[in-house]
Amino acid sequence: MRFMPALFLCLLSAPVAAQDISLSLPIGCDPGKDCWAFQLPDVDPGPDRMDYACGKLAYDGHDGTDIGLASLGDIQRGVPVFAAAPGTVRGVRDGMQDALVSEIGKEAVKDRECGNGVLIEHAGGWQTQYCHMRKGSVSVRAGQTIEAGALLGQVGLSGSTDFAHLEFIVRKDGKTIDPFRGLEGGPECGPGVKPLWDAAARQALAYGPAPYRIGVAPRAPKYGEVLKDRFPGDILSGTAEAIVLWAEFNGLAPGDILHMTLTGPDGRLMASHSETMAAAKVRQFLFIGKKRTEPAWPKGDYAGLASVERKGGPGAGTRELRYSFTVR
Repeated sequence: MRFMPALFLCLLSAPVAAQDISLSLPIGCDPGKDCWAFQLPDVDPGPDRMDYACGKLAYDGHDGTDIGLASLGDIQRGVPVFAAAPGTVRGVRDGMQDALVSEIGKEAVKDRECGNGVLIEHAGGWQTQYCHMRKGSVSVRAGQTIEAGALLGQVGLSGSTDFAHLEFIVRKDGKTIDPFRGLEGGPECGPGVKPLWDAAARQALAYGPAPYRIGVAPRAPKYGEVLKDRFPGDILSGTAEAIVLWAEFNGLAPGDILHMTLTGPDGRLMASHSETMAAAKVRQFLFIGKKRTEPAWPKGDYAGLASVERKGGPGAGTRELRYSFTVR
């Protein structure tokens, strides 16, 4: 976000000597397993969008690193937000509702797009900002001195967002800085020579596409239903009208190959699909399946697989997500 909420504009009056900052992971989850870096700062100076690896995991003018959860339901497990470095809390906001901005409208969050959040000032003119936190979860107060790793609150859905995530923004002397590149820059494509993230955070936030969520439905699902966890559980009725395997992928670039398979309890392939991405997409939703033609589905354990392959460039390799469910 380009804006800085009025609530967060309180700064120290005395200048502080410039110095480096080291940032730890600001969220209590396991990236690549139960949370993912969905969008990154836009480093393109013009109207186009580009992340630090010359990919498209950003939108024009995006300032932050968005670390998101798999679904809206994951908010309920209370994923913590931590201070990435020691400093002084300069602003807080709490009390905004957790809601999809597509449903409540942008006017409902006008001038408060960050939602519930915290602004921390660090030595050397650095600031970090933490946005979209859960209503009622903010646990620090303005003026409080905190250490790196201090609990700030929990991940939520407040402000201008349609997915549960923490947006983490870094500034130096009021200017937004990409923590993957740092102040000194680096190669045209790739991390900077001196990124701001510490070694553990750099490893956790490694660049690349991934299938991040998979499940089953008794009919063709709509994406909004999946987003709101309308198909929980791993058990289907034998009289379901269809068996449909769905999956979500993130961080996709042109040329990435998506693949899905659905296998029955006898080991036979029921459905499969492969496609090559023609354009970059932050998120992609796919499903495959089969309609019931017999009185009932065979009982037993079924298997699903979703994978994405990138043949070259940043994030190259194959990542897969396996899944099993039972028909009774």
